[in-house]
Amino acid sequence: MAKKKSKSKEPAVFGGDKAVTESLPRWPWVTDEEIEEVHQALVESREDWTQICTAGPGGRAGQLEERFADYIGVSHAIATAGGGPSLHMACMSALQMGDEVITSPYSWGQTVSCILQAGGVPIFADIHPETLTLDPAGIEEKITEHTKAIVVVHIGGIPADMDAIMEIAGRHGLMVIADCAQAHGSLYKGKQVGSFAHYGCFSIGSGKNLAAGDGGVLVTDDRELYERALLAGMHPMRTRNQIQTPELQERIDSLIYTYRINALTAALALRMMDRLDELNGWRRRNVAALAEELDGVPGIRPQRLPDHLDPAWHIAYWTFVPEEVEGASRAQYLKALQAEGVPMGGSYVGTPIHMRRTFQRKEFQFGKGYPWAANPRNDEIAYAEGDCPVAEKRCREGDITMYGGSCWKDVSKVTNQIGKAFRKVTAQIGRLKDIEA
Repeated sequence: MAKKKSKSKEPAVFGGDKAVTESLPRWPWVTDEEIEEVHQALVESREDWTQICTAGPGGRAGQLEERFADYIGVSHAIATAGGGPSLHMACMSALQMGDEVITSPYSWGQTVSCILQAGGVPIFADIHPETLTLDPAGIEEKITEHTKAIVVVHIGGIPADMDAIMEIAGRHGLMVIADCAQAHGSLYKGKQVGSFAHYGCFSIGSGKNLAAGDGGVLVTDDRELYERALLAGMHPMRTRNQIQTPELQERIDSLIYTYRINALTAALALRMMDRLDELNGWRRRNVAALAEELDGVPGIRPQRLPDHLDPAWHIAYWTFVPEEVEGASRAQYLKALQAEGVPMGGSYVGTPIHMRRTFQRKEFQFGKGYPWAANPRNDEIAYAEGDCPVAEKRCREGDITMYGGSCWKDVSKVTNQIGKAFRKVTAQIGRLKDIEA
């Protein structure tokens, strides 16, 4: 009589038992202390309107700004309605209609939509194959007389090469705006990202490392830039109080974007900052533990980052190595792992931004060909496959991602189960080609 095959050794995608049985924590999770902070703000609002309204300066929103600026190591911060509003305010401070902006095609689309919304024309440079951030080697060749800014993205929390980018920007008189939406607590040469660029733009949305629902923070070390950002998105009650530059004072009006933060979001974020570094420590530890656990497993390898980059890992990136899996695709490989309960997915970016419909047709909400129509080089500007080959290949076949750097407290049991899942799947690599992907 034939011996029955153990279901624990059979890959789950073929009917076996899942290897990962440990439940992963929900994110975000809110502590009693954070709930009490919001409750207390509501109680205090009976006597202090700044605890429920952020049209003017002060209240817990003001405290959040002071604390966040101190955390990043800059002079000024503006609490906003989201990471997108922060980035849009920065772009409005830097750009006029038709100005060119060099940026990455490898990001969440809102990074680039904020450039368009401010009237800028995105010009895409490729990413570095290991850091996945803008490769300085490809930036300079994209600069023209119409270039006004560089928007750099610390994707997944991985710091870009800020020394090289700031040096290029300095030689050409360009403003640098950093999309730090996924990079709270990430360090470049021991300093917080967001402190290097002219503007740093953070999100505190529900999926981020600092997850207070919906909100953002813009930071800068330059007083004039701070006032220009205030003018773009804050209520006149605040701008009249805080803008000191005469030429900007003359422009104060209610003709603004309503980009101020919700007061209760500010209260929640203020208290959440108490544990930001602790949770980022978990993320760093967990990604390192997983990299050790998966060392030598066929089909996957971790990023190889230089020592001076210290990500806080909003998203942990891995590289799919197809030549190690006997012809199986990334989709088949991932489907087998996901069936085991491994919390990994494919490309976060999906289609590289320069290959999307908006850029292939040069059509945006403004209509009539704007913002491209305002650029003297409009007819020369085109977006094509092959423009950014590293980003295109990553999206097409290279990316394997894990959200949140997996922010669980007890790491050993989870990483052991994930390692078991990988070993179970890769022990039968030849069968992966049979999976309907």
